[in-house]
Amino acid sequence: MPFVPKASFAWRAYRRLVRTQVEYFSAPDPFPAVDVLKLCNLPAPFPGVVNGTCPTVVVDLGQPEEALWNGVESKTRKVIRQAVRDGVQVGIVPELTAEKWSAFRAAYGELRSRRKNADPLGVGQIGELMEKGIFVMTTSHDTNGNVLSWHSYVRCHGRARLLNTVSAIDPERGTHWNNLVGRAHRLHHWNDMLLFKGQGVGLYDLGGVYRGTVDQQQINIANFKLSFGGKQAETYDSVLPLTDWGRIALSLVARIGAEARSG
Repeated sequence: MPFVPKASFAWRAYRRLVRTQVEYFSAPDPFPAVDVLKLCNLPAPFPGVVNGTCPTVVVDLGQPEEALWNGVESKTRKVIRQAVRDGVQVGIVPELTAEKWSAFRAAYGELRSRRKNADPLGVGQIGELMEKGIFVMTTSHDTNGNVLSWHSYVRCHGRARLLNTVSAIDPERGTHWNNLVGRAHRLHHWNDMLLFKGQGVGLYDLGGVYRGTVDQQQINIANFKLSFGGKQAETYDSVLPLTDWGRIALSLVARIGAEARSG
């Protein structure tokens, strides 16, 4: 039986009590027979309900590879070439095992210890995506097989959206290691773009972007994402209660902490 990460008890209990369906990039027609329908990352607001705005950066994968490469900033192209010379390898994780999940989760935990505003991992979300067959994970490795970066995606309806990205940055390992990780991370994105392009995916979504002017760390991340030649775009989230019980549940769930809601 394929491995699926186990969400928290609170998340599983809520899903048993409140029939919930989550859809990405497109609304189902007709609506399913559930209590709550969550619509994520729609290209336009869903009519008649409150929509949350989620700015992001998207790359058009429908263009020829040469045009795609030329759209990447010249400095980023130089770093990608260097990562290739370093022997960095990028590939899809064909099967997420318990061992690989444990390593990924540990790496994400280290990220959150360094970046206090990082979101919870979303174990329940990932488990659902795996069961639907729309979850993709890729990694980059050095020549010794050490993981340098992890990427996870939701892929469906002609779009691949980055969910999680983790780099093996370690201040204690010195400049040489961290520079290698930085180069690998750029090659990782470029190879993922080619992977999804080869699968017929039309849009590569870098998973949200900061548009403020205060948080310098987030500004740097936004510039990193834009360096791959994408354009800023809006996506929209909405939550639709489809039954009376769904409306009651949504009024209560806001009191539950983000960690519990993520699973």
